[in-house]
Amino acid sequence: MWFLLAQDGHGAAAQGAEIDPTNLTHHANLAAAVWAWCIFLVLVVLMWKFAWGPISKGLDARAQRISDSLKRAEEVEKAAREIAESNKALMLKAQQDSAQIVADARNAATQVAEEVRKKATVDVDAQRERFTRETQMAVEKARADLRKETVDLTLLVASKLLGASMSDADHRKVAEQALRDAEKVARN
Repeated sequence: MWFLLAQDGHGAAAQGAEIDPTNLTHHANLAAAVWAWCIFLVLVVLMWKFAWGPISKGLDARAQRISDSLKRAEEVEKAAREIAESNKALMLKAQQDSAQIVADARNAATQVAEEVRKKATVDVDAQRERFTRETQMAVEKARADLRKETVDLTLLVASKLLGASMSDADHRKVAEQALRDAEKVARN
């Protein structure tokens, strides 16, 4: 092509006229245009085969990967929503269970407190009865001791007053009779 242009250019320069590049009727311009179109078509075919084809395939593969990633993201989002809903349900159930456990614990504590109170009441009543019995026994013992001392003192006084000696059995008999008489008088 350059050869043709150079040859035409020398020929035109030799003739002294310049070639108009827009004039396609001139055989040099026509040949240059044909060669340009041929080169263009060859380059388009080569580019299509070696550049645009792989680029197109790469873009298609990338679009497919993006599409697959979007599908996976939607699936993950759906699974996350399901898990969140499941977690909400579990949390609600856990709250209900914990409220039930607290209510059961309160009821159990109330029952235990009532049982402890009842047991304490029973223990206090038992201690009161025991104390009353012990007090009555102590009073009876004190009365018995007092009777014995009274009898002994009465015998001692009686023996001194009478001056006569009586046997201990006689003294006791007389003292016990005196105590019985005193108790009858005290009762009336």
